[in-house]
Amino acid sequence: MKIGKTLLSLLVVISILAAFLTNTYAAGNDKLVLELRVGSTSAKVNGTESKVEKPYMVNNSAMVPLEWITTAVGAEVNKKDKVIEVIYGEMNAEITVGSAEYIYNTEKKKMPAAPVVKNKVTMVPLEFISASFPVTVTSDLKKGSIKIVLEDDGALSDLSFLTGGITSPKVGNSFYGWSLSIPSGSRIISNSFKSDKVGITNESRSLYFEIAVENKNGRKLSELYNDILYNSSVRSSKMDLAAAVPYFQYTRLSEYDESLRVKVFDKGDYFYYVTINCYDNSVTPEKLLTDKYYENIMNSFSLNYKGAVKGVEDISRVVQGKASFYNYVTLNLDAKYLPWSINVPAKWDKVLSNDDPMTTCLGLDSRHYMRITMNTLGDSGSLEEYADNIKEKYNKYFNARVYKFISDENATAAGAEARNLKFSIKQGDKVYIMDELYFTKGSFVYEITVKLPEGEYDKLIGQFKETIDQMDFYSVDEGKFESDFEKYTNKNVGIRVSQQDELFEYVNKTFSWSVKLPGYWTKSGAGDDSSVTFTEPDTNASVMVYATENSSLSRSLTDEEKFGIMKVLKKVYAATPVQSSVNEKGYQMRVYTYKVESADMDFFAAVTCYCFEAGDYSYCYISVVPDLTATDRTVNEVKDIWKTFMIKK
Repeated sequence: MKIGKTLLSLLVVISILAAFLTNTYAAGNDKLVLELRVGSTSAKVNGTESKVEKPYMVNNSAMVPLEWITTAVGAEVNKKDKVIEVIYGEMNAEITVGSAEYIYNTEKKKMPAAPVVKNKVTMVPLEFISASFPVTVTSDLKKGSIKIVLEDDGALSDLSFLTGGITSPKVGNSFYGWSLSIPSGSRIISNSFKSDKVGITNESRSLYFEIAVENKNGRKLSELYNDILYNSSVRSSKMDLAAAVPYFQYTRLSEYDESLRVKVFDKGDYFYYVTINCYDNSVTPEKLLTDKYYENIMNSFSLNYKGAVKGVEDISRVVQGKASFYNYVTLNLDAKYLPWSINVPAKWDKVLSNDDPMTTCLGLDSRHYMRITMNTLGDSGSLEEYADNIKEKYNKYFNARVYKFISDENATAAGAEARNLKFSIKQGDKVYIMDELYFTKGSFVYEITVKLPEGEYDKLIGQFKETIDQMDFYSVDEGKFESDFEKYTNKNVGIRVSQQDELFEYVNKTFSWSVKLPGYWTKSGAGDDSSVTFTEPDTNASVMVYATENSSLSRSLTDEEKFGIMKVLKKVYAATPVQSSVNEKGYQMRVYTYKVESADMDFFAAVTCYCFEAGDYSYCYISVVPDLTATDRTVNEVKDIWKTFMIKK
């Protein structure tokens, strides 16, 4: 239960799609061809000239430049002194300069020759490349020619995707039980960690296919159908509940004006979405529906595939009921780290999206999950002091009306000595057990919180802790990782309002308002000062001020239309406000009071919005107090801040 996270992301629901950009040549191509010559600095990448450190021969092995090859294929390289870690997809190799022995996915192996560094370039035997990457290597060492061909394009934004060319006329998923015929020349470009969402492209026919599997969670097919009709610009639609496998289908244009045909099947616990997307502008949605070619593809979809069928390429990533989740951390555009992975039950998923790259939530849903956060010890000198500080903050800042401490014990987790804090919290009319583990790996602290309903805790906690114990950890350049983490934190966490804890007056000159608040609150906001957020880092209580210039158009808008945060409260959190009006601070104000209770978003709080016009601007002042930290001190502190808010005339 990490107290120090800002609440802004929870309210505004900003999904940061931080795509990791690498300097690769392979991305977007069907095939990558690298050509080198022994004794020559001249090389080629897909026919384009490139300069390299000269390959040379040692013990009948060609020594080739590692960094040039890993850059071309899109692999990650982390260096620390003489140890070099190479990550590509599910491959993790650790080599040491000067030693022929190396580790490949925890298995010890040996190269024909030891890696060496020449002119700051790591040279490795060609055999290491062929053994570590999905490549075909051909060479004529008498003539000195080397060709490396990568058929599997792994250079994607997320290396956990299993991607590549498809060699069979059908693809299938033995865990979810589906198969689909696809055009020759297709390739997989995305595959989620448990293969419940797969993307396949065929550039020659301008086609993209997606097969997505979604747990029904008690919904009926007809309800889903009505939701889609209500929320989408559907061109045509049809539902057949009497079919052997009930389904509905519809056509529409995508946001890029590309033609889509979607068919949704209802079987067992799941809805199966099959999408054909054509980005050839001459193909209309109607043609996707009526043309025999596309009809045959859609009709080939089957829900009877169980695996081990000739002519079907099984792309399921579920093995013995478990799916491997690889946690890649991207803190900037220059580095990507793989610190840990974990095998989770296939029914689990990634839940509770957030904008913190150091935090991942995995579980059944927002009521049954574990949250894994990486942090540093900071000012704490030890893990014991770190956990003691957390416990002290909980007892100080948590609301005794909803929080009850249960136990503090020593334990083990993931093979490490750990501290185990356990407490309960009341959210709405439900009570949940929060079971937290703290342990260190290298220079990082792992905070793992398991959240379970009180009545299900004893039944399920064993499965969660067993899963945690099977975590795998990988060596990364910890010095660089720590440095990147510190830079990221300094950049993305709000800065203190003042170096002193006493009241500080913040003046927004652009939009003519001011407020006084304690200096330990932090500030963040838009670059143009149109929205500013202040947060108490220990309680996540927040104050937000939005301002927009009045115009002939804005005067006719409702407060919800004018201030997007109110629309988020309604649409995302399903919160309905109690409306009233007050004459305060010399202005007639419209007051909206929300009691936000969203188990799906794991967010429970009291939110108050004051909306009014003053001079050239419209304002929305918002206060947020989470239920968990709504002590008398916190509630009064937020009220006192509102009393100081003023419009500067």
